[in-house]
Amino acid sequence: MQDDYFALIERLAPDLAQEIERRALVLERIGALQPVGRRQLAARLNLPEREVRTVAGLLRDHGLVELDAAGMSLTPQAEDILPLARLFSRDLRGLTKLEMQLAERLRVEKVCVVAGDADCDDHVLSEVGRNAAIRLRSFLQSGSTLAVTGGGTMRLVAQSIPHSAAMNVMVVPARGGMSGALETQANTVASEMAKKLGGHHRLMHLPDYLDEQALGEMRKLREVEETLALLQRADVVLHGIGRADEMAQRRQLPAHVAEMVMRKGAVAEAYGGWFDPSGKLIYSASIAANDLGALKSKCAWIAVAAGARKAQAIAAVMRSRPHAMLVTDEGAAKAILQMDGM
Repeated sequence: MQDDYFALIERLAPDLAQEIERRALVLERIGALQPVGRRQLAARLNLPEREVRTVAGLLRDHGLVELDAAGMSLTPQAEDILPLARLFSRDLRGLTKLEMQLAERLRVEKVCVVAGDADCDDHVLSEVGRNAAIRLRSFLQSGSTLAVTGGGTMRLVAQSIPHSAAMNVMVVPARGGMSGALETQANTVASEMAKKLGGHHRLMHLPDYLDEQALGEMRKLREVEETLALLQRADVVLHGIGRADEMAQRRQLPAHVAEMVMRKGAVAEAYGGWFDPSGKLIYSASIAANDLGALKSKCAWIAVAAGARKAQAIAAVMRSRPHAMLVTDEGAAKAILQMDGM
């Protein structure tokens, strides 16, 4: 019934629908960024500052927005209508329909699609991270073990987790250390997430790439064995997705290994695995990640990735195993739905 109302407004008064969508969008963004200045908000929305000033002024006149030296914030009255405003805005932009189509095509239980394309706008990836962070708590309960990979997207998720009641959860890195920026290492991301959730964390005192013999020796260390055991008992696995060609360079795969995975048709990399378009695992570079959630039949896998250029990679990883949720953006969602065979 609600969808029928949205469709009716669009047909009877498309100009009114656009104005309501604009106001709902500004209201939702103020709620997410508050306190926020008009110039900053205009940049985040990719709208002229004059237009944002006009809409914000109308919202203030209706008692929904207040302005002080720190910037714009929502009033208690606005907080009450924010969920409906957000739903209205998403429906008018077609995001709800896009989520339903993508969930059906990829056979994913839940899909969240953020407006825009991260390939064209860096702010979109921040929104993807924020939406993943908001939804993460719904998969966790007291006593849960959360395994998380590293990477820039996972770092954004960790930074966006809202502070609320502390949860008795254990957060563990889903893969070992590797070369690259310390702030995007799985250990660092796990530590940050545990802090935001009010839980505990363990570190992975292992390099990401180890052969079986070396791993066997490292398992003799109690702290290593305990962390690996926690990975097997993970209730939730949170991970990003990368393109195979880009990740081969970023992960600094040995030349002969990189050549092999690309020759076998790898299009995606996730949690140390390299996948072809059908979702078949071609190569696993992270032994520590091989048994993620192996002992939990209902382990919830959550993927977070955005940008149209990652469409094939996202589709491949979704085919590799059942996922409880995918958080992505409009660019990737539309590109996936346009792919041959989807």
